Amino acid sequence: MSSHIPDDAFPDILRQRVLAIHEVLFDDTEAAEAQELTASTASLLAAVAGRARALGDSRSAWLLFTALAGALPEPDEVLALRRRLQLSSSAEDAATEALAATRSIASVRGVWNRRIRILRGKTVVDVNFCAKFEHNTGIQRLVRETISRWVSLEKGMDLVAWDHDQITRALHPGEFERVVHWSNPGRNRSEVEEESDVDLIVPIDCDMLFVEVPPEAVCARLAALAEFSGNRVSIVGYDAIPLVSADLVPARESERFARYLAYVKHSDRVFAISAAAAGEFRGFASAVAAQGITGPQVFELSLPVDLPEIWETHDSLAATPLVLSVGSHEPRKNQEAVLFAAGRLWDEGLDFQLIYVGRGDSSLTGPFDRRVARLRKKGHRVEARRSVRDQELSALYHSAYVTIFPSLHEGYGLPVAESLAAGTPVITSDFGSTAEIGADGGCLLVDPRDDDAITNALRRVLTDSKYMDSLRNQIEKRKHRTWADYADGLWNGVQSREAQ
Repeated sequence: MSSHIPDDAFPDILRQRVLAIHEVLFDDTEAAEAQELTASTASLLAAVAGRARALGDSRSAWLLFTALAGALPEPDEVLALRRRLQLSSSAEDAATEALAATRSIASVRGVWNRRIRILRGKTVVDVNFCAKFEHNTGIQRLVRETISRWVSLEKGMDLVAWDHDQITRALHPGEFERVVHWSNPGRNRSEVEEESDVDLIVPIDCDMLFVEVPPEAVCARLAALAEFSGNRVSIVGYDAIPLVSADLVPARESERFARYLAYVKHSDRVFAISAAAAGEFRGFASAVAAQGITGPQVFELSLPVDLPEIWETHDSLAATPLVLSVGSHEPRKNQEAVLFAAGRLWDEGLDFQLIYVGRGDSSLTGPFDRRVARLRKKGHRVEARRSVRDQELSALYHSAYVTIFPSLHEGYGLPVAESLAAGTPVITSDFGSTAEIGADGGCLLVDPRDDDAITNALRRVLTDSKYMDSLRNQIEKRKHRTWADYADGLWNGVQSREAQ
């Protein structure tokens, strides 16, 4: 090979990467490793490409592609490289084929200014979104509450994000703070990416945990990682709403979710956040048997009925009963039905205030907020708060007379759990995960598709103080699982080697 490609044609970063994977591919041949360390880059590349050719497995092809391209491969790229290696006639020919197979990917989307660090036999947790952004709704709360506890308990793990959606990397210091020390008032809250030299991370034989729903751009790379890399992949499964309730979400969301499922089907384990979500993922896992794929094992690990520790406590109820509606503004959350019920009851002469909390697309929030403004002009006490801090939301939960959450489909229903943790009763849906939470008391369950049922439920809690007292008594008797309980359960599940 060196007669065709001079050694000085290889940048130093490539030599570092080839040496890094050399240690993996030749870990059972120490003598060969010692001999190769002083070789030219061209000879080193021939050695690792030849070794991958001899092994003939997808794991070696996946690793070789990642090192040469500076990007994680997609499934067809792994298969193409493995076939080219197998058809090559020698180690030198294998190296030439490997460069040919990865050259265009390296130039178009490869990251070429970073070293790679191989992690072997570690626990690696992808926290990409939480590391980069200040957003802190349901999924982000789960990630931050869980990871911060693991760090405080000194669990051995490496946190990673994505470098331009191409390859995983270590976190910048500020990103680590955003994930682990979210409540620290002194941390830097700028979302501008830091300019620090962090390594690209390549996991091998690791326990990999994906606690977020990944962006569409990385799903094909995750599918290849789950299918070919040899890592054990675990996923926190939130819901299958974009497919099961496709009529309630934009069509683009359903398409993105289909790409997400392409990597879920090759994962090892899914830890679903409710029994309802577990049922959805088990249904999917059984469906992929038609492709000759085993599919992931699915476990139910329900979220806690708890408030984050950083939240403040407020015991007093508002002078005028406060009805609180928390959740991102979208059709399946059913905010329109709540507003309709409230309007009917205001017309009946009932006195209460209604506050909505949650962000949403402006195409939805704009028209809704204008309707809210018209009601305010009529003298009704209603408002929509699109951005609140954690402490403000805590105060609302604790001061509310009742929380109303008649969602049409939820993976869990975090506002229900958080309201109960604050001691505030909830009107919520009588099926799925919200009914699971409500089964232990403190909730009035209704058919969310029945406007009369929602109106009657809201009327009852506003006019029947004895009934409200009974709901509060039920809340006091509930057994609350905490975020610490959830974090322990997830860690033990990821680490377990049973029933794999």
